[in-house]
Amino acid sequence: MSMSDQELNHANPNADESSLINETSALETVSTHEVVSETTIVEPVATSAETAEAPTENVEAPTETVEATTKTAEVPAETVEATTETVEAHAETAEATTETVEAPAETVEATTIPATVKIEQDTSAADKRKEEKEKRKQLEEEQAAITDTIHADQSVIEVTVAERIKGGLRLDYNGTRLFMPASHFGLKRAPSDKELTDAVGTAIPVQIIEIQKDENGRRTVVASRRKLLRDSFFGSIKEGDIVEGTVSSLTTFGIFVDINGVEGMVHISRMASYRIADPSVLFKKGDHVKATVSGIDSEKGRLALSTKDFVSSPWDAVETKYPTGTVVKGTVKRFTDFGTYVEIEPGLEGLLRNADLVWGRRGVFAQDLLQEGVVIDLAVLNSSAEKKRIGLSLKHMKPNPWKTIQDTHPAGSNVSVTVSQVNPNGLLVNINEDFDGFVPRSKVRNVSGKNAFAIGDTFEATIVDSNGDTESLVLAPQYTDEELASIPQRNQNSGQNSGQRSPRDNRSGDPKVTLPDTPTITIMDLLSEAQKSNLKGS
Repeated sequence: MSMSDQELNHANPNADESSLINETSALETVSTHEVVSETTIVEPVATSAETAEAPTENVEAPTETVEATTKTAEVPAETVEATTETVEAHAETAEATTETVEAPAETVEATTIPATVKIEQDTSAADKRKEEKEKRKQLEEEQAAITDTIHADQSVIEVTVAERIKGGLRLDYNGTRLFMPASHFGLKRAPSDKELTDAVGTAIPVQIIEIQKDENGRRTVVASRRKLLRDSFFGSIKEGDIVEGTVSSLTTFGIFVDINGVEGMVHISRMASYRIADPSVLFKKGDHVKATVSGIDSEKGRLALSTKDFVSSPWDAVETKYPTGTVVKGTVKRFTDFGTYVEIEPGLEGLLRNADLVWGRRGVFAQDLLQEGVVIDLAVLNSSAEKKRIGLSLKHMKPNPWKTIQDTHPAGSNVSVTVSQVNPNGLLVNINEDFDGFVPRSKVRNVSGKNAFAIGDTFEATIVDSNGDTESLVLAPQYTDEELASIPQRNQNSGQNSGQRSPRDNRSGDPKVTLPDTPTITIMDLLSEAQKSNLKGS
């Protein structure tokens, strides 16, 4: 410049002050620029590009302000003050910018784990899995074709029991899985869990009986060996063979025996050599029995059995155990026309005939005195092991009243009787319900009111004959003298008029003899042939 400094200062007295202000302003501006520059150097840690760029723009703005301030160094004091405020404002902006720069660090930490991840697929592994899937499908189709053929042909195959599972067994046939229900493992309907578990690892022959498919096309191949075992059993057994088994159930007509899973039936008529009324008398459920095969039906899987040869008969020792005169207790079982059967012990029944019910009466039936199921004391009349018979008697449990009949009911004594039977030969009457007596027809007079009797009529009679040996009583109705006198006499000439022969004259000249009133017939003559047979049999 042409002018000295003093001149300039003199020319402009405020120059020094103005220059000082300008220099001070410039220094402050530069200082602010340095602050801003240092602030912009701070780099955020791992910040995103967009966040990092924003603070840079904020930092560059004060640089332009510095340049503008430099150009306006020579400004009035008001401008300097304004500039100072501007610098301070930019300083605050720089601090805010610093905070803005630090903020993205928190954002970076929050986005460290992304929401989605892109995975690179290994093309060779995917192809390999696809190839294996196709091979597995092809293998399943081949196995399905094989099992379908086996099922259609009902072929027998050998499989390995792989494991015990719920409801049965898992089988393996060359890699193909099969299922065997527990009920098809053997001939038994319900094999034990131990039997099924012990079969694991063994090889068994089976047949495919069913192939099931669900709605998704999944196949279940069901195998069984029941038919194979049944065919083998019936192919090896014949009539007459002796088998052993366990009683599985009882019925009213027999018992069922389980023989290794095959059920045979023993009919009640084949249980013993004697009559059995109730199978439970000999057997109970769970009994181990021996039996003889008496019939085979392989198509229906049935066996007819007999236990006669293995059940001892009580008749074998009947003569020793029940000799004549033995008193036994028996149960009334059933009635017949000729008597009743009484059970002495299981399998041993004796016959109580009607004639052996009571001593003094005939024509008495067991139904009149006894009831089924009652227990009574009886005496053994006879026993035979060969004929399998025992004769029993109820009347022999009491003393024989016929032995004292002449004392209790002597001839000539009068008794009251009741008609129990009417036949052409006479009347069968009861004497005080203790004895039976017979009134011959010849003893019935033609007296009005006493010449015809019906069952149930009661009248007074006289004992004509009393015989304990033949066990018989003969009676005659009682008539008064007036009644006898009223009997019409036979006309002596009526025979000639009627063409009948008249009575012979007493040519010998001997006086007429009156025969005593003795019975001209015995009681046996009045009985029917069936009654006579019963009496002889007793």
